[in-house]
Amino acid sequence: MSDFQNWLLDKANGKNYVFIKRLSANDTGATGGHQVGLYIPSGIVAELFPSINHTRELNPSVLLHAKSSSHICADSEVRAIYYNNKFFGMTRNEKRITRWGGDSPLQNPENTGALAVLAFKHEPGNDSEGVDTWVCINPDEEDVVESTLGEIVPGTLLFGPAREILGGLAPQPKVNNKRYELPEEWSHTFPSGSEIIQYAASYFAKDSADPDEQLIDRRRVEYDIFLLVEEAHVLDIIQKGFGSVDEFIALANSVSNRRKSRAGKSLELHLEQLFLEHGLSIFATQATTEGNKKPDFLFPSVEAYKDVAFSDDRLRMLAVKTTCKDRWRQILNEADRIKTIHLFTLQEGVSIAQFREMQEAGVRLVVPASLHKKYPEAIRGELMSLGAFIAELIELYTDRS
Repeated sequence: MSDFQNWLLDKANGKNYVFIKRLSANDTGATGGHQVGLYIPSGIVAELFPSINHTRELNPSVLLHAKSSSHICADSEVRAIYYNNKFFGMTRNEKRITRWGGDSPLQNPENTGALAVLAFKHEPGNDSEGVDTWVCINPDEEDVVESTLGEIVPGTLLFGPAREILGGLAPQPKVNNKRYELPEEWSHTFPSGSEIIQYAASYFAKDSADPDEQLIDRRRVEYDIFLLVEEAHVLDIIQKGFGSVDEFIALANSVSNRRKSRAGKSLELHLEQLFLEHGLSIFATQATTEGNKKPDFLFPSVEAYKDVAFSDDRLRMLAVKTTCKDRWRQILNEADRIKTIHLFTLQEGVSIAQFREMQEAGVRLVVPASLHKKYPEAIRGELMSLGAFIAELIELYTDRS
């Protein structure tokens, strides 16, 4: 068992609350702004430190011992503070945990996009007694967490008792059950990802024709519907109970595997649908190139790619990664004829150094327009939006003869 697995097991067996998220560029300071530490929602800080949740005095705070188990760095005394000067004639009203220290892995721009787990020694109603952090150093460590919890999408978080969260019992986001009327046949057969996306189309926002905005909205709607279908298939079984531990484990594995399968294909399916809707219809998915490699999208076709007479300059490839830290290197040899590789990601920023490394390797980042502001200002102009990518390829393959 790895050190990380042992660490997680230790935290799950103790009186700990865990906070899990992917580090954004704002968290690590990669954007170069005035950074005071990673963002933790105000309500969570209030749960962890109830003694500061008041307005009897200006900016109440409490110190907390912090250590890192994943990296070698000095322990620190972090500060949980409620900036409440709004109630004293000014404007600020927010809770933060600051003073992580300059050598903390949480404050290293190169860890932008990494999965971070913060374990607070905590009993409800009392201030947390300490925090132990682990910032995953490679995809293998991230897979240890996501194999149990499912995909941790950039911009989302998990928080709660470690025994529940790390045991795979983390509550999923709440959805409005009355909003969606699921097909009756889905109560008998779990629909495929494509079926859910096609069905969800009637619930997508109608006031935008921008593919970047459409993608973000559609992913949210599709996930809401997926959770409702999952509940319809699983909740009854859970409520009836289990005859053995093996039965419970079998169901838990089934739910986990289905979530992982959905996470792995959802983004590609949405992109494929948006390409078609916006007039980009010439592409191949999971086509085979050299060495049986299978890029996510190949343009204009696999036949063109294998035709030596077809110009290399007119070939394009789009790889799809929800997060790209470390994982971006996996795509470099998927299509030898293509020198500039486009990579679509939902990651909330990268460090400037990593971005330049990607550029040198011939990788061009495609990022939803709404996420561009989460990247360092120095590289925002070099990012490509989904809409710009689609427009460029339509232009490239338009027959002007």
